[in-house]
Amino acid sequence: MSLTKSAGGGDTCPVCGASGGRIIYPQARDPITSDSFQVVQCPSCEIAFTAPRPCSLNKYYPKQYRNYGRLVTSVLSTLYAIRGSRWARLKPGGGSVLEVGCGPGLMLAALHRLGWRVLGIERNEAVAETARRAPGIEIVATPVEALPEDARFDLIIMFQVLEHIGEPVTLLRECAKRLAPGGRMVINVPNFSSWQSQFAGVKWLHLDVPRHLIHFTPQTISATLKRAGLKPVGMSFTSLEHDPYGWVESIINRLSGRANTLTRYLMGLDPFGPSALLSFALGAVLVSPSLLLSMVSWLAKRGALMETTAVPLAPPDK
Repeated sequence: MSLTKSAGGGDTCPVCGASGGRIIYPQARDPITSDSFQVVQCPSCEIAFTAPRPCSLNKYYPKQYRNYGRLVTSVLSTLYAIRGSRWARLKPGGGSVLEVGCGPGLMLAALHRLGWRVLGIERNEAVAETARRAPGIEIVATPVEALPEDARFDLIIMFQVLEHIGEPVTLLRECAKRLAPGGRMVINVPNFSSWQSQFAGVKWLHLDVPRHLIHFTPQTISATLKRAGLKPVGMSFTSLEHDPYGWVESIINRLSGRANTLTRYLMGLDPFGPSALLSFALGAVLVSPSLLLSMVSWLAKRGALMETTAVPLAPPDK
């Protein structure tokens, strides 16, 4: 089935530019606005993407988006510190790191404590201003291509960012230009072929249309990186921060028919009420099985999040 052309241009693959495609989900609703979208698979490069792509995404990013309270932020900060310490081993003596889409700077703060020089890019100026309050954290609200041409980084991080980008190959190429010799990129995105995605379908927490414009699998993220001149050198599927919670919320979504009740409350989009209370009760029951499901999926390489490490492709022999 071909996708009908739309004013937003959402029928064009954001990776290879091909038109049309097979509709995977004919009706996927935004859990914030309830607007309806399709998820389509490109007939050429086989990547899945959200269609139509909105002309403007502003209304889909309310100020509460990912603006969690102190408790959730504290938990995430601890878990991100563990992840950051693993990344820091790529250059034990410390180095320079750029995080694209750094949000409140939790990752950068963890690396800064480990002796790294840090720079973050954040499109939301209000979020960037909050992150700047942490000592030693430099945040700019500017695109990667606006950075000085001689800026070089030992590590470039895109943590749950690339799926939000309408032109991912362009961004990856700009980042690749700014890698120092021996530098690496780390890209973390939801895994569209995960067990969690296959179980929940359009109710999957990490589908998150239309903010997630692209829905990667291990094969399509690798192909996209190669298209941008990057070589994948490692992939992992373990995410203690987001995978067990994704099972909890996705199962509740299927049982209740509602969309991300827990997440909406934790972001401050909804007040506490009967729906949130019921979701918390269900969540308490689901914590242990969700953690078990996550661990098994990690072993099977079918986790809900995947993290790819990449380096520039070697230049051709002269």
